[in-house]
Amino acid sequence: MTVARSKRTDFLFALVALLLFLVPAAINRSPILYPDSIGYFQAGKAATSAAHIPLSAHAPAIPPQAAPSAKMGIDTEDGVSDARSVYYGAAFALSWAIAGIWALPILQALLCVVAMYAALRHLAPDATRTLRWAVVAGIGLIGGAGIFATTIMPDIFAGLMILAVAMIAIYRPTLTRAELIGWLALGVAAILFHKSHLLLALGMLGALFLLGLVTRRQRWTSLGLIVLMIVAGGLGQVAFGIAARHAGLTVYSPPFVMARLIGDGTAEKYLRETCPQTHYATCRFLPRMPMTENDFLWSGDGSAVSFATLPAAEKARICDEQLPIVLGTLRSHGFEQLGKSLIGVFRQIATVGVTEYRLMPRDSLTTLLHPDIKAYQQSGIGHRTMPLRLISGLMLACYVLGGVALAILATRLRRSPGGFQAVPAWRTRLFEATLLVVFAVLLNGAVCGAISGVFDRYQGRVAWLIPMFALAILIQAGSARSDSPQRTR
Repeated sequence: MTVARSKRTDFLFALVALLLFLVPAAINRSPILYPDSIGYFQAGKAATSAAHIPLSAHAPAIPPQAAPSAKMGIDTEDGVSDARSVYYGAAFALSWAIAGIWALPILQALLCVVAMYAALRHLAPDATRTLRWAVVAGIGLIGGAGIFATTIMPDIFAGLMILAVAMIAIYRPTLTRAELIGWLALGVAAILFHKSHLLLALGMLGALFLLGLVTRRQRWTSLGLIVLMIVAGGLGQVAFGIAARHAGLTVYSPPFVMARLIGDGTAEKYLRETCPQTHYATCRFLPRMPMTENDFLWSGDGSAVSFATLPAAEKARICDEQLPIVLGTLRSHGFEQLGKSLIGVFRQIATVGVTEYRLMPRDSLTTLLHPDIKAYQQSGIGHRTMPLRLISGLMLACYVLGGVALAILATRLRRSPGGFQAVPAWRTRLFEATLLVVFAVLLNGAVCGAISGVFDRYQGRVAWLIPMFALAILIQAGSARSDSPQRTR
């Protein structure tokens, strides 16, 4: 096959895979919008406004009192939250301004298709391009990657960040310069798009170091590149806070850990024991407890007071109280919290799906997205006809079956082909990459299950990696067996 014909074939395969990734959005008759999507857009709109980048010449005039997010994504008149990444928000706002609501989901789906195939070229080097593209298309259609790619949320980047770290960690010597730069850029972007991705990257860095100790083969260059990626993403997050403070705004991070302890009930017990003496600002929520972590932070009832509805000064006070309340709760009810956290971790690892996407974003005449949100009411999710449970069931089946297959196939990678032949290099690399990815998927469940509530989209955002790696092992092992027995690539 000539180079030109090969490129045309890859283009056609990529186009088919992209269309299959877009099937969930086509069924919904719209990219998926989640309530948080609006928060990201407002953060991005604020960032572009601060940079003097107009989003639309036809934007409706918004009264100052109705536009609390006009400065750097603030959600009160005198404070700024870093709960929604301005970087992802800027990507959303700019792509929307250029090409409309479909622009970002199509770009995300295209990025997934390219990244997954680029990874499979190294994970399954002996497999045919047809098999590799089939894996990409299958994971997009039924594995869950497609619906996350076409949702305007940074969730898909959790899995892509894990994939990027695994490729840099294990396959760096075989990557071209362009591939290496691409994986590094993808990793930095993912860290900028959500704080939880930073925790996953740090965890994978530690796992890679431990893997080097066990195998007595440290990959110092790979470790250094991953550190560079983490530092670049972390500095980008710090830069946002510096810019906001320079603008004279109060910056606060929602007290997610304390909210989780309140949801588990242990912080409630501690507050009832200590509020008469300590007079924490958080004590104002005691009459409404027990309450979930989401009720404490955001409250679905517009008439109820929540952290999000408080003035910035009181938010800052509650944020300052988070550490002493968390430490006091752990001292007083540590064993109870440990048990509840472990239950949350195991529940989160086993909970996969997208049923949470049934929630509709709130509309407002004052937002630039008003026409899109109004049109979204006619979508499959708006009419409650979108088969989110079916999609979740397919995702869970792929996750479970992929996990079982992965456990069986991965153990066989370490077996010698027989006789005096050494274990082929591709087996060692694929086995170690699989270990890293499985660790990261479990770590994602641990982080989300212990710190956030248990929601199916949290584990669903990375669950597609499990069937992808199971299929990668399957097609590579089958292709390698069909080659000459002398081949030890």
